[in-house]
Amino acid sequence: MEWKTEAPDKLGFDPAKLMAAADYKTQYSNTQAVFVVRHGYVALEKYTGISATSTHESYSMAKSFTSGLIGIAIGEGKIKSTDAKICESYPMQWDCADTMDARSRIAIEHAMNLTTGLRWSEDWRSNATGTNDAYNPNLLDTVLARESVEEPGKTKRYSTGDPALLSGVLQQATGMTAYAYGKAKVFDVIGATSIRWNSDSSQRTTTYAGLQASARDYAKYGYLYLRHGEWDGKQVIPGEWIDRTTKGMNPCEDWNQWLWHMNPPARLGKQPASCDGLFCLPDDYADLPPDAFFAEGVNGQFVFVVPSVDLVVVRLATDQAGSEHWDEFARGFLGAVIDAIK
Repeated sequence: MEWKTEAPDKLGFDPAKLMAAADYKTQYSNTQAVFVVRHGYVALEKYTGISATSTHESYSMAKSFTSGLIGIAIGEGKIKSTDAKICESYPMQWDCADTMDARSRIAIEHAMNLTTGLRWSEDWRSNATGTNDAYNPNLLDTVLARESVEEPGKTKRYSTGDPALLSGVLQQATGMTAYAYGKAKVFDVIGATSIRWNSDSSQRTTTYAGLQASARDYAKYGYLYLRHGEWDGKQVIPGEWIDRTTKGMNPCEDWNQWLWHMNPPARLGKQPASCDGLFCLPDDYADLPPDAFFAEGVNGQFVFVVPSVDLVVVRLATDQAGSEHWDEFARGFLGAVIDAIK
């Protein structure tokens, strides 16, 4: 499928407000691409410093692509369920029979919900101090060597190491690298031909980052989710998987599940100054659609999906460091796009 463009007003936008949303900026933002799709048509496409054919690093947005591949593999019966133990995919590193080692109980769902309990330090706020374990060229080997500090499923802590574990899970289950599997099952099917995905020194796809694509192709992945996993009459990702992984259970607290960011009123709400982690319950909830969900990468990469208004928005950037700045931008930018709908 190639995108078709329609006039913003015919898609229910106030054109002036939509253009103002595309121009939205903060002190720390440097937007390079904005791509807005409503009712299946492109309402706005704008580039600064790059072009429509430029590929852009996604950073952690790649995690949301990995989420879809796990759902497909489960749907095909290649993975039993999210209860499957990760040690089965790494028999040389983790012993499933060693019940004294909590790592023998880490399941796929723990890796996808950032609750493995493995020792990890990662903070993207501008005032963060200490080691950021995500800065590691051999991330998968690093996380496999980490010890457990608490029982899996007990505590959620932001960890890029957790979804790194899914590379071997997908490769063992499908007989293909995650990138090759994604290309065969998703990327070629939806015509996202610009997508490339890095591998580590052992040729394992970096399921936590390292995926590059054009803004147009990022939007295709978002649109696939908006259409409940269906593309041109073909069910690419199981619809029940999309329901399970993009809808929070607790509207006041849920913020990141199954490698998607969700519940924008809480996730993008203004957090208290005393917050000692990447996320705390906000003291001011954002006025954003609660059904929206999004992929996010460092330096301000976003794919927003908003089913209630039939909307997909991609934003690519090279923002200055600081996760609080990226969230501030997302809150104002998505709010401005939503406000442009008549």
